[in-house]
Amino acid sequence: MIIGSLLLLGLFIYPLWNIELGAPQYPEPLGINIYLNGLEGQSEFDIQNIDGLNHYIGMKTLPKPEDMWEFSVFPLVILGMSLLGVLIGILHLAGKLKPIWFLIWLIVMSVLGALGIYDFNLWMIDYGTNLDPNAILKLANPDGTPMSYKPPLIGHKALLNFDAYSYPQTGAYMMLAGMGLIFIAYLISRKKPLKVATAASILVLPLLLLSCQPKAQPIAYGQQDCTFCKMTIVDKIHAAQLVTAKGKVFNYDAIECMLNANAEFNEADIAMYLVNHYANPAELINATQATYLVSKELPSPMGGNLTAFATKAEAENALQEYGGSLHTWAEMVAKYK
Repeated sequence: MIIGSLLLLGLFIYPLWNIELGAPQYPEPLGINIYLNGLEGQSEFDIQNIDGLNHYIGMKTLPKPEDMWEFSVFPLVILGMSLLGVLIGILHLAGKLKPIWFLIWLIVMSVLGALGIYDFNLWMIDYGTNLDPNAILKLANPDGTPMSYKPPLIGHKALLNFDAYSYPQTGAYMMLAGMGLIFIAYLISRKKPLKVATAASILVLPLLLLSCQPKAQPIAYGQQDCTFCKMTIVDKIHAAQLVTAKGKVFNYDAIECMLNANAEFNEADIAMYLVNHYANPAELINATQATYLVSKELPSPMGGNLTAFATKAEAENALQEYGGSLHTWAEMVAKYK
């Protein structure tokens, strides 16, 4: 209970949330780290650059700490809940409080967290829809309604030629881990058999860890554009996907586009490379374990004539039928580098 409560203090050190904007004209994406007490650019001039872009479409400048009451109140709430949790833990150890107080604390913290997310979403709605009518650019949806620029609460959303990504960060994960520990503490303190607490840890902690894990996302064929060449992705045999360690997903209409775009990333920032394969179109497999056939008889969308196969045996059969040459992932990376 005490350790879980103290983990909340990580919110005073690490960002709670991150919103990142990527576009072809910005090799290094623009980003905002959201802390309990204010906003900070992902890089030195990101706040100024985002405000400059938003000026053209009539969006308000990003708020300073003094512009929003949340940046003053939320730190006090988190500090108060952390200290209260530590006090409850100490009093329970002294035999002064029953374990039900662990659960009460957890319920209150969950409600406060939900209210915080709700408030955050309301702020983004206002930020993205309450536009200056005298803006330089006035853009509308196909039905004539004014275009909204609200970033996603969580996940990915296309905003004009920008890809917006919104995900929780280290501070949020520390808070979730702390709440998970307190739930386990509640079960243990009720003097149930140890196997109950063990079962809880087996269920709760992996869920917390999985929430942090990057994962593949389905490609919306005919709707999404290739991150590299901007062509609409329609070919279900040759599409590819890159997922960063932060969980951001970049889709490509051809494997060669992903290989070309690979130079824009640091290897340490990549969680997975995925490709469609010949035997089961639209299924994404691990690109690093696939075998690749380069053959003019199997043209790919951007002229690389590059097709992935899940097994070497499948690739060798295709080689006999179509001709060409077989390659490993490492060989293709070296070639396109």
